[in-house]
Amino acid sequence: MKGKLRYIVIGVVVLVVLVAALPFLIDANKFRPTVEEELSTVLQRQVKIGDLRLSLWSGSLTADNLSIADDPAFSRSAFLSAKSFRVGVELTPLIFSKTLHITGLTIEKPAVTQLRNPAGKWNYSSLAATGSGQSSSSAPKSSGASTDLTIKKLELKDGRMAVGSTISPKQTVYDGLNLEASNVSLNSQFPLSMSAKLPGGGSLKLDGKTGPVDHTDASLTPMSAKLAISGLDLARTGFLDPASGIAGLMDMNSDISSAGGKAKAKGTLKLEKFQMAKGGSPAGTPINVDFDSDYDLRRSAGTLNDGTVKIGNAVAHLAGTFET
Repeated sequence: MKGKLRYIVIGVVVLVVLVAALPFLIDANKFRPTVEEELSTVLQRQVKIGDLRLSLWSGSLTADNLSIADDPAFSRSAFLSAKSFRVGVELTPLIFSKTLHITGLTIEKPAVTQLRNPAGKWNYSSLAATGSGQSSSSAPKSSGASTDLTIKKLELKDGRMAVGSTISPKQTVYDGLNLEASNVSLNSQFPLSMSAKLPGGGSLKLDGKTGPVDHTDASLTPMSAKLAISGLDLARTGFLDPASGIAGLMDMNSDISSAGGKAKAKGTLKLEKFQMAKGGSPAGTPINVDFDSDYDLRRSAGTLNDGTVKIGNAVAHLAGTFET
């Protein structure tokens, strides 16, 4: 019995030594060009990562830096950057055949910049572009990497998103950005959940499904989700023209869906201290609205099909068109 126990202990020690030694026997940096090429081909943006290290305990490759290039028509700076990046991998093929199978991506504290040009186009519109919307100068050349990559789990943790335009240095910052998605593919629908802190306080939470990615304009990718917004400062969203003078605080709960560049939203919202025009006075009474609207994502214009507005005991019904 003592002899068997001795062999078991020796076996365990040998196994531990082998596991501890494997990261030194496998040159993780050998896979850096493969990871960069896979992600660059999928995103159609140049992707750069720092030195890779293998962690057997987490089953992943880790890097200190990540950079995803912006569309050069918008900026020469990075669209997304992060100081910590983890790539989940299948260990068996990595150890025994030195082949890389990516299973997950985790980006810690990413910094994302969203820019819109005067024509209303966003810099993320050309992400994963393979059609007429692709900028030839921003699309990396591929030596055979597949665009049909599926990621079992994608996570962005504690990020920061800056929203602005190409004609002004002023940007609005959203902190506490967290995103989680599973079975991510460009060519099929997948579930996602996102949350963020809003400028000036408040919070945003979105749960739903999106995809497949629109390869001519990623901003037109279909989506179906529930959106909850609390304490949004309308004057500081970064999405509304400051010259409009629209201001106030908004809470909203809505079901949203979009396809083919057309979006639909139905739900309720509450406005406090609402101001509709520059130089106007904020409303002293909260405004509650039940709404049903359609929106054209290409034209940034929409139709209010049915709106019930309640101000104190007064009730009004509205319908018409609007532009943002």
